Amino acid sequence: MSTSKTVIITGANSGIGYATASILAAKGYNIVTICRKKAEGERTVAHLQKSNPAIMAENFTADLSDLRQLKATALRIREKYPVIDRLINNAGYYPPAIEYLEGIEKSFVASHLGHMLLTELLLPSLKRSLEARVINVSSTLHRHGSVSRFFRQTPNLTPGKAYGDDKLANILFAKALVKRLPSHVTAYSLHPGVVNTNFGNTVTGGLKIAIQLFGVFFMTAEKGAATSVYLTEAAIEELRPYNGAYFDKKKPAATRNREVSESNADALWSRSQEVLSAYLD
Repeated sequence: MSTSKTVIITGANSGIGYATASILAAKGYNIVTICRKKAEGERTVAHLQKSNPAIMAENFTADLSDLRQLKATALRIREKYPVIDRLINNAGYYPPAIEYLEGIEKSFVASHLGHMLLTELLLPSLKRSLEARVINVSSTLHRHGSVSRFFRQTPNLTPGKAYGDDKLANILFAKALVKRLPSHVTAYSLHPGVVNTNFGNTVTGGLKIAIQLFGVFFMTAEKGAATSVYLTEAAIEELRPYNGAYFDKKKPAATRNREVSESNADALWSRSQEVLSAYLD
């Protein structure tokens, strides 16, 4: 029987996002996916609906690095879904090469700014839920991130460092967001584990070789989805003391970067607001 709760999941067409959507659909959650490729998103929701006839499943198409397109998609979702119970900011990618969009590294736009814009535009629907949550999928690779590289073109920036910046920003965004939410909306970030997904399709160099050699030892996408599912389902009384915290293996965990701080979270929020101001209501 459906829980009648509505979950928005970005990047649900493959990997951890797909596994998360599948598990939650089987538990009775209504699933709304946001995917970059329409055909893949439509296949995902068709499978979810066929496997779980009692739920509602729908896909919206948007590229998280295209903020104008993303705004239009978010407003359509907000109009159609006046109440949203969970937003899982799952999508992200390891950049195959460094590319800048108006002076900001592209994967940072997609992984951080896109998710922040989406979250802010969907806040009216989240606030109408009796108890809503924003869940940011980060990574232990946030340890390679540096706030000094946010919002600027950095000489000799590597894809690995860029990815670390993105994942660091996911954690800082959750910390900053909780200060700006009503008490019935909470936010978290998480490390899903080292997962055997299509992540390795875009990595290069030594990391790609390591994935090819040791990928067989990585956990499945279903196991990687466990913490996202936990943060979706756990009783709020269990989670509320850790509002804004980072989770690993379904437990609060210490972050692995000294730049995870309240001051850096606030600075990220302020600068992000400046960049996103043209797209916000």
